[in-house]
Amino acid sequence: MIAFLASILFAATPRPLLDMSIPVPNGKPITLKTYRGKVLLVAVISTDCGPCIASIDILNRAQKDFGPQGFQVVAAAGDTNAQYMLTPFIARYRPVFPMGYLTEEQIKKLGDIGPKDRPFAPIFLFTDRQGIVRQQVYGDNAFFKAEEASTRKVIQEMLKQ
Repeated sequence: MIAFLASILFAATPRPLLDMSIPVPNGKPITLKTYRGKVLLVAVISTDCGPCIASIDILNRAQKDFGPQGFQVVAAAGDTNAQYMLTPFIARYRPVFPMGYLTEEQIKKLGDIGPKDRPFAPIFLFTDRQGIVRQQVYGDNAFFKAEEASTRKVIQEMLKQ
């Protein structure tokens, strides 16, 4: 809990989204700057985390519903061996959005998380059309108690801007 609280203190919003590429097994990396001009939700998950797996269905519905309005989900698995676990994960859970993997160090940079803090998945970074992270939430945040409603509300508000 202390690491989580410290992470919140160091994850400043608003802030520019880090311009990084997310590796994809056997494919072209996902470049975040490609999505400038869209409302972007970057989701960091773990492939063996129940709530993270449940997030995939929620994010699939959000992508289908809001994609035509200028919304995009991009996800990254942050497991220690994510590059090996991602292909079977994608085959099983079928995300309708691009998905790659990141190291813990990359996740900390992306999420503006302190070097001694551990990220708590899932992590959602809601980014506006100009590439500014407006809201960031961690898996043990009350946001995830009503994840689908909370996610849809933030997306709808950001699409209006």
